[in-house]
Amino acid sequence: MKKILLISNPVFHYRIKVYNDFYKRFLQDGYHFSVLSNRFQKTGIRPVFPHRQLPFSFVAYIRALRRQRPDVVILFLHLKDIIIFPLIAYCRIHGIKVIYWNHGINIRTPHSRLKNAVFHAVHDRCDALITYSEEMRRNFTAKNQSKLFVANNTLSFSDVNRDCYRDRHAIKEKLGIKEKHVILCVSRFLAYKKPMLLAELFADVPDVAVVYVGPDYSAEALQIIDAHPNLYYFGERYGEQVNEIFAIGDVFSTPGHIGLALNEAFFWGLPVVVLQGIHAPEICYMKDGVTGFIAENARQLKEQTLALLRDEVTLARMRRQVNTVFEQEISMDRMYSGFYKAVQYVLGGKR
Repeated sequence: MKKILLISNPVFHYRIKVYNDFYKRFLQDGYHFSVLSNRFQKTGIRPVFPHRQLPFSFVAYIRALRRQRPDVVILFLHLKDIIIFPLIAYCRIHGIKVIYWNHGINIRTPHSRLKNAVFHAVHDRCDALITYSEEMRRNFTAKNQSKLFVANNTLSFSDVNRDCYRDRHAIKEKLGIKEKHVILCVSRFLAYKKPMLLAELFADVPDVAVVYVGPDYSAEALQIIDAHPNLYYFGERYGEQVNEIFAIGDVFSTPGHIGLALNEAFFWGLPVVVLQGIHAPEICYMKDGVTGFIAENARQLKEQTLALLRDEVTLARMRRQVNTVFEQEISMDRMYSGFYKAVQYVLGGKR
């Protein structure tokens, strides 16, 4: 059985679920999949895939490679994880196929010639490349397009039964939410995501609750939330607890920047409202005016959100569109397919 080793920087809870799914799928297709990382987030989600936590050290990782003897190494590392450079060199010398899973460039500094040149040099030295969406192909040079595979980035919901959360009224009552409409903001507290813009826009709008979930909320942010009866903060939640939160939502928003949270919102049938700007690759699944809105400014974001919440017919239509996009474009089937094709490619085609 061919061995695939994914080497990653910190593996967060949502990736653990994805890799659990990958492990089962690769096993069915005749491959052994395992993960080596400098950190696994502890949230109660148990990895079923073989894994090992090891602080970044070239010597330690080379020893791990010698012990595991993988046929394929998939690198999920930033350039600042400088271990990436000696790892690629070692794999090339020892005949281990290397796949680099990345955006192609740093999407926050897309016009940096120096950074782009380094990324492209790394791409040249890899046997195959995986990126997040078709739109991101433009971040790779023409000569590397033939070894580039698209794995539509998503999350695994194989363990979630949405039927268990259909009683929205009971869940809202349990959480103490009295307002008719609910805007969700489930995210780490990061300034560029502009989570507190929602508080600024919707504080004291009588029939609208803004529900925050996530780590790292500052004392100042919590003070603002506590000062308004229609703003709620439920801390850091995972598993069934966060499923309850998504089940009561009407609209989802992290105004300044959205990534994989869009996928989760779409899984739960929630339209998304964000501001124009730099977003993660998952923004490609947004269809302005169909699955939500990409507002030009804060005033428009508020107007579009309130209009959507108070128009039940439009909201229901958007929810149907969201469900369709999730099933057709961002299921785990499509993500796994990109990885499987890349692995087959570096190993010489179908076995």
